[in-house]
Amino acid sequence: MSAIHLSLVDTVLIVAYLVGVAALGIWFSRGIQSSKDFFLAGKSLPWWAAGLSLVVSDIGAKDMVGLAGDSYRYGLVMMNFDFIGCIFPVLIAAFLFMPFFWLAGVYTVPEYLGRRYNLGVRTFFAVIWVLFMVGTLGTIFVSAAAMFEALLGWNFWTSVLLTALLVGLYTAWGGLRAVVVTDALSCVILILGAGLICGLGLAEAGGWTDVKQAVAQMEWTEHHLKLLPPADHPVYPWPAVLLGLGFVLGPAYWIGNQAIVQRTLGTRTQNEARASYVFCAAIKLVFPILLVVPGLIALALFSKELGEPGADWDGNRVLPMLVVRLLPPGVLGLVMGAFFAGVMSNLDSYVNSASTMIVTDIYRPFLRPHASDRECLALGRWLVVALLLGGVAISYPVKAGFGSVFEAFQTFLSFFQGPLLALLLMGMLTRRATPWGGVAGMLIGVGTSITLTSAQWLFGLEGGVPFLWVAWWSFVAALGAVTLVSAVTRPHPTEQLRGLVCWLPANESRHP
Repeated sequence: MSAIHLSLVDTVLIVAYLVGVAALGIWFSRGIQSSKDFFLAGKSLPWWAAGLSLVVSDIGAKDMVGLAGDSYRYGLVMMNFDFIGCIFPVLIAAFLFMPFFWLAGVYTVPEYLGRRYNLGVRTFFAVIWVLFMVGTLGTIFVSAAAMFEALLGWNFWTSVLLTALLVGLYTAWGGLRAVVVTDALSCVILILGAGLICGLGLAEAGGWTDVKQAVAQMEWTEHHLKLLPPADHPVYPWPAVLLGLGFVLGPAYWIGNQAIVQRTLGTRTQNEARASYVFCAAIKLVFPILLVVPGLIALALFSKELGEPGADWDGNRVLPMLVVRLLPPGVLGLVMGAFFAGVMSNLDSYVNSASTMIVTDIYRPFLRPHASDRECLALGRWLVVALLLGGVAISYPVKAGFGSVFEAFQTFLSFFQGPLLALLLMGMLTRRATPWGGVAGMLIGVGTSITLTSAQWLFGLEGGVPFLWVAWWSFVAALGAVTLVSAVTRPHPTEQLRGLVCWLPANESRHP
C-alpha cells in the first residue's frame, strides 16, 4: 500500500486544524497559576466541554485504527465495547460513584482508595495506573505511525516523535483546561471524519445489505454478524462479553479511570459533573456504528489484499487502506484532521492524568510532603514531557507484540480493572471493608490476572485465557479476598469513613 499525495486542499485543512488546536490550547493555558488550575482546571469546566472531552478521552486514534482491525477479524461483537461496556456504566458512574469522589475532595482515584483503605493500596494503584497509561501512550503512538506511514510515507519513528512533540507543546503548558477545550473541538472533528469514512465506504460497497452478503459468504466469518457470538468463540464468547465486559471492564473503566474521573472533578458543580456523564453517554450511542462498520466494509472490499487474520496478520493496516482507497481530495483532509483529533485527544488526556497521579499519589506522600504549590505545578509540567518520552519508548514493543492496538489496550486494562472495581464497590457500598481486606483483594486480584494472562506459558493452555475472562475472574478473586479478610480484621472507625461510604454522609462538604 503506497503512500498518497495530498492535494493542496487536504494540506491546508490539516495544517489549519493543527494550528487551530495548538493556538486554542495555548490561549486557554493563560491564567495557570496553581496546581489546582493545572490538574483540575481550577474547577471551572462547563458540563458540555467536559462531556465532549469524556468522549474523546475514551474514543481516539487507538480506537479508530484498532476497532477497524478487530471488527475485520471478529465482526459486530466489537460494538459491545460501547453498547454493553459504556452506556449503562457511564450512567452508574454519574449517579452513584461520581458524587463520592467529589465530596471526598480528591484529585485522583488512588487518593480515594488511600483514604478508604490505606496508603499501600493508594500507592499500588497509583503506580499500576501510571504504568498502564504509559503503555496506552505507546498504543496511541503506534496508531499514529500506522496511519502516517500509509498516508504520508513517514517511517515509524518520525511519526511517533512528531506526534509527541506536537501534543507536548500545549499539554505541558496548559494542563487540564487546555486539554478539555481542545478535546471538545477534536470530538466534533472526530465524529465528522468517522462519519465520512462510513458513508463513503458503504456507498462504494453498495450499501449495508451488500456488505453483509459479502461477509457472510466467506469461510472464516461464521460469527461476524452476531452481536453475541456462541460460548465456544475463542476470544469473545457471549458469557465473557456479558460478565467480563458488561460487569467488570466497562464499569471499572468509567468509574475508576483517572483520565475519565479527572474531567468530572474539574467541573464547576456536582450537577455539571453528572450532566457531563449523561451528555457523553448520549453521544457514545453513535460510535459503535462509526468505528466498527468500517472494518466490515474493508472485509467486503479488500479481503483479498488484507487476507485472513493469522499469526502475522497486521490489523493496523485496515483503516489506512480504507482511507487511501476511498477518500477523494478535500474529504481526505477532513478525515486526516479527525485522525489527528483522535491522536491528540487521547494523548493529552492520558498524559495529563498520569502526571496528576504521580504528583498527588507518589511525590507528595513519599518524597516531598511539604512541597509548595509552585513546585508541584512545575513538576507536573516536566512530567508531561517525561511520560510522553516513556510512551515513545514503549511504542515499538507494543507494535511488535500485539495484533492490533485495541487488543493491546484491552489486555493492559484486564490486568488490574477487576481488582480495582472490587475495591471501589466494597469501599463505597459497605463500611465493613477493612484496610487489610483492601490489601488482600488488591494482591490476590492482580495475582489472579497475571496467572490467567500467563496461562499459555505456565500451564500450556493453547491460546491462553481471553482477556474478558481474565477481567471477570480477577474481579471475583479480589471480591472474595476483600470479603474474607475484612470479616476477620478491624475496619476504620465510622467517623473516619464519613463521606467515603455511601451510607455515611459527610458532616460537611469537602472540596479539593
